[in-house]
Amino acid sequence: MDHLQLWKKMYIKCYKKLLQIAYSVFSLFRKHNRNKIVIALYRSEILEGNLKYVYKEILKQIPNAEIHLVYGQNKMNLRLFTEIFKLSNAKYVILDDYYLPIYLIKIKHNLKVIQLWHAAGAFKKFGYSTVGTKFGPKKEYLDLVPIHKNYTHVYVSTKKVIDFYAEAFNMSKNKIYPIGLARIDLFNHRDECSIIKGKIYQRYPHLSDKEAVNILIAPTYRANGRQGETSYSIIETLLQISPQINQRVQIIFKAHPYTSEQEIENLRKDSKILVAEEFTINEWMLVADAFVTDFSSAVFEFALLYRPIAHMIPDMNEYETNRGLYQDISLLSDGVILNDEKQLLSWINNRKRNEYADTSRMVKHNFDDTSNITEKIVKHFTSE
Repeated sequence: MDHLQLWKKMYIKCYKKLLQIAYSVFSLFRKHNRNKIVIALYRSEILEGNLKYVYKEILKQIPNAEIHLVYGQNKMNLRLFTEIFKLSNAKYVILDDYYLPIYLIKIKHNLKVIQLWHAAGAFKKFGYSTVGTKFGPKKEYLDLVPIHKNYTHVYVSTKKVIDFYAEAFNMSKNKIYPIGLARIDLFNHRDECSIIKGKIYQRYPHLSDKEAVNILIAPTYRANGRQGETSYSIIETLLQISPQINQRVQIIFKAHPYTSEQEIENLRKDSKILVAEEFTINEWMLVADAFVTDFSSAVFEFALLYRPIAHMIPDMNEYETNRGLYQDISLLSDGVILNDEKQLLSWINNRKRNEYADTSRMVKHNFDDTSNITEKIVKHFTSE
């Protein structure tokens, strides 16, 4: 979007004004509810990941909490006014991604906006850090829709990334807290892990075979069209090498939520590839012997399991030019760098069941704390 058309600019300006008026009026006539919490879903219509763990912890710490779940479609239409109505007397709004209503209004001083963010560490650039790149938003648009505005609390996995998030969200560093990533609490709960693994093995019995080697592949999303970072597709590569993958290897492909249905259908046609849909990526990690990604921050969480990691990034230079990375990948990851199909195929075929990899340096760099994170986060934002 090089230049917003005049009518579109006028629409956004008028819409913002009406939304702000509605918010002000609703707030004026509705009594502030100190127990009301709005949780904004975006990537999924069900509670999962950080939001799910924080939701469960809120029920423990605030027994009388009045929790409202909203699914943010993030379109400037009449539906957004119903979300503004819910926000108008709330104490907290909690999100882990983009949420349009918050960016279009001037929030009241008694509303806390909690951004959990869906990614650990700071890997690929996002938000204001990408302005001026092929991938990023245009300044003209940000002047009208200041994305990531109004966060009062942002939680990150380490103090090393505070500067990066302050840049990405265009906000003060003193509102960014390196307490941790809520959903990694899963890995410290052995009973819960055993239950989840049991459910996966019950649904897919062949994954529990002692001879099987389960390799989880989870690439990040690549934008399309003019904002596309690169034209490379790990899905195409995987389909090409599939016939040569050892029979003992089971490929588990966890698609990014924005992956096209056509690409997923192409994967389903391959008997060597299991398209992972019924569980979260962290749950699939529990049954994975190794992990392959490109620039996905999920790699940091897999590092907590001390198993082999690889980055399939033949388009590294192009990606850095069109989007950019916050830090050098060799600093961030202990994973092996793969640059072509042969290297990927060899790495996959050489993996073993229950193989150990020392990712302790990687964990130390990307996490300041890895225990009881959810409890600490909820205590923090409810105590202020």
